Amino acid sequence: MKLRAVPSEIITFLLIITLAIAGLLFYSQTKFSAAGPLERAVYFSIDKGDHIGRITSKLHGEGIISSKLVFQIGAYLEQKQNQLKFGLFEIPAQASMAEVLEVITKTNPGLTKYAIQLILSGKGNLIRVRERLPGENGNYTEIYAEKFEGALAPEIQHILENDDLYQLSVTVVEGLTSWQIVNAMKDAPFLVGSIDVIPEEGSIAPNTYSIKFPTDKVELLNRMVSSQARILEEEWKKRSLSAPVNTVGDALILASIIEKETGVADERTLVASVFSNRLDKGMLLQTDPTLIYGLTEGKGALGRGLRQSELKKDTPYNTYLHPGLPPTPISNPSRLSIHAALNPAETDYLYFVADGKGGHAFAESYDEHRKNVRVWRELGN
Repeated sequence: MKLRAVPSEIITFLLIITLAIAGLLFYSQTKFSAAGPLERAVYFSIDKGDHIGRITSKLHGEGIISSKLVFQIGAYLEQKQNQLKFGLFEIPAQASMAEVLEVITKTNPGLTKYAIQLILSGKGNLIRVRERLPGENGNYTEIYAEKFEGALAPEIQHILENDDLYQLSVTVVEGLTSWQIVNAMKDAPFLVGSIDVIPEEGSIAPNTYSIKFPTDKVELLNRMVSSQARILEEEWKKRSLSAPVNTVGDALILASIIEKETGVADERTLVASVFSNRLDKGMLLQTDPTLIYGLTEGKGALGRGLRQSELKKDTPYNTYLHPGLPPTPISNPSRLSIHAALNPAETDYLYFVADGKGGHAFAESYDEHRKNVRVWRELGN
């Protein structure tokens, strides 16, 4: 059988087609790796179920890529057309199509656009909303901060209803009583259900807890209690040999007093040393926060100064009358205060008073303490 020669016209046509395809691929590859049209970093979101065609159109529509065809060719050549993830992605300024493809095929973008924080402070619940700005190294900018007055602001309601790219958290401020925390949770937004039993004093860990919307109050409270139990166990194992307490319960009581006496982190071990030295010498602790707890039973702040008659009122929490520690914690202390109670600084301090600058002045003798008190009073306190 005699083979027929392929006509030169067909060979020429096939050659042209081959060259055209090669040229297109070369052009696509060059354009695929070239700097993109974005003048600044932006966010780009992909919904569950989005396919390569829809995503490409969206990228082009938002001005992130300059060519739908080139992007899809690049995705197929790199075999990533089926590796696209859903979520929020940050696209850098002037990102090439190759870089855009790399970003949106990451295993887990892990980005949220908004951070909504509910703060339980004991003085009214505060809501803060921060927005994460693209191109700002992951920093958030506060866009809203107000006390919660019974209804969510329209801005927050809009985010909850229309944008699932947010993280929600509840912060419990250090030094609140269990009653204050439960009372603050009763009418708090984002939380549902009711609380029938108030946890024991000191058993709640002040911290920031990530939650979903909505979250059951009892479930959240149980997380807080479990967290405090874990912290106590961990800190007890790291206690100093000179720790002034012999039980975990007493450690929690002392920590709760330290928490109420100072909000300065660097002072906690110094305050702990004062109480440690007083306990060692058999001196009365003479601390106002315990006395106030005996008067209020932990149900809110006293709201005024102590009266002379109250200094003599005989309650189990009056450390001006009764030696040693009070019978229970007087607040829910932070890990820092628990650590300080179990690892007091080595000092000879027996007294401290406010210094008028947010901290305290410490003294080893009563005469030195009286001088510090005079200075404090001269400052107008």
